[in-house]
Amino acid sequence: EKDLVFVGKKMAGIGCEGLNFDTCGSAGDADFLAALLAIEELKKDVPHLPIIMGSSGEFVLGMHGAVKYDGKRLAGMYPHDQVKVAETAGADIFGVAVNSNTSQSTAWNLARAVTFCKAAVDAAKIPVHANVGMGVGGVPMMEQPPIDSVSRVSTALAQLGKIDGL
Repeated sequence: EKDLVFVGKKMAGIGCEGLNFDTCGSAGDADFLAALLAIEELKKDVPHLPIIMGSSGEFVLGMHGAVKYDGKRLAGMYPHDQVKVAETAGADIFGVAVNSNTSQSTAWNLARAVTFCKAAVDAAKIPVHANVGMGVGGVPMMEQPPIDSVSRVSTALAQLGKIDGL
């Protein structure tokens, strides 16, 4: 938390146009909490600095299991709940990450990503972006994903999932 705040304030001081806290929660619920607390702190000092909070997966790993933010347990939180705590902390945009299952088809993974994104958008008061890339957001897990898969995923997430951006 202190590192995120320190770097965020320094970057804001030299003209940074915004911060992207990506893959929040990749080390579990305490990591997710650190990002939320850092956003809270930064918004007190630099309220006009836009902050994107991107998750690391479709649910927060419960490395500790009892870590809470605003009275809500973070472990096991899915995107529709993650976006609510991100809003409470002061995030301006929330990024949903849905990991692709490599033993399933692109269509299956896309349907899963759309489901999580749509639920987050429906629950959100802030813009929701989908994290899309190799093995995330319905895109196949490969070095050079086929462009038709990527464009179909992007279109479906925007049209069906109602996301605000990628």
